[in-house]
Amino acid sequence: MNEISRRILSLGIISALVSMAIPASAAPVIKCRFLGQRTTFKGKLYTCIKGKNKGKTILMWDSGKPIPATSPIASQSPTPISTPSPSSSPTISPEPVIVKKIDIPIAKSSDVPNNSTKSFTAKNRNGIDATYFLARNSEVLIAMDATCPHQGCTVAIATEGLLCPCHSALFDPKNGALLRGPASYSLNRLAVREADGLIYITD
Repeated sequence: MNEISRRILSLGIISALVSMAIPASAAPVIKCRFLGQRTTFKGKLYTCIKGKNKGKTILMWDSGKPIPATSPIASQSPTPISTPSPSSSPTISPEPVIVKKIDIPIAKSSDVPNNSTKSFTAKNRNGIDATYFLARNSEVLIAMDATCPHQGCTVAIATEGLLCPCHSALFDPKNGALLRGPASYSLNRLAVREADGLIYITD
């Protein structure tokens, strides 16, 4: 082997060793400027370190660490918290206060002679003073609420019948039937009974 061939062979071996030690395509393109500097290049994370070159201390990139492939994280939508809908939640409504009807002793039987209409005041089932009419004929005893169905005024016995003092509505004293407006209804009838000489109405 001649001298030229030996030199070519030596250069080839040296070049191969250098390329194996420092692959040209493996190092980042940017320059390593300070210790701890980091950069990514071709799927690897490189860190700037101190190294030796021809006996001198220089800054150089390490061999790089592969960056793990990150799988796309599925978007985690917050789990909806089920809140009871108005229709599913029990609705507690206040129960109406119902005052049961009671028998109210209102007069003696002798207080209401035949073919007469009398006015009496007694406490109703709510404990409030209220006015009532008792009308007796030869066949039946009738009890009526003296409240006018027009606007709630208290009807009174007058010469022409049972008269509302507020708007002059007139009712039949025998049975509370409407004789003249502006009221649209007769007086309210109530259940009535007699026992042991007393007259009771149910209100």
